[in-house]
Amino acid sequence: MAIYEFEGKRPIIGKLSFIHPQAVIIGEVEIGERCYVGAGAVVRGDYGKIVIGNGSNIQENCTLHSEPDTIAILEENVLIGHAAVVHGPCLIKNNVTIGMGAIVSANTEIEQESLLAAGSILPPGKSIPSRKIAMGNPARVVKDVGDYNIVYNQLATKLYQDLAGRCLTGLKLIEE
Repeated sequence: MAIYEFEGKRPIIGKLSFIHPQAVIIGEVEIGERCYVGAGAVVRGDYGKIVIGNGSNIQENCTLHSEPDTIAILEENVLIGHAAVVHGPCLIKNNVTIGMGAIVSANTEIEQESLLAAGSILPPGKSIPSRKIAMGNPARVVKDVGDYNIVYNQLATKLYQDLAGRCLTGLKLIEE
């Protein structure tokens, strides 16, 4: 695994969390328990701090970073879709879904159980209220998150929590 200390700051990784061998974790990063960090993901805690709550997943090719002396906080059970970018300082609350290829800019907040749609850009200083779907560039709230979306997102998050455990025991490099 590519896990690096940076200027005396070392990542802290919770129990039963899986960090793919091709992911990069640098510096002041805290990853909770039962998290999944996919191949190609880069979590840079060099300038600022990154906190990833229990049960969250950072899918393949994501980038997480924060400006100097700030914190990017992902609370519990947050799903960050493939190739998304999260740039702090920001606060992403419990049970939020960030769609594939979406961009979360600095000084933003996404309230619990909300969804930033795939490919959308949340501009600096903006927020998404609780249980809302935002999409576009710039992202705007388009509707409420329905019960179906809540259950779907919970199931998707649970799949990645299960995948973390499966990868810890079942992922094997084939060397020929």
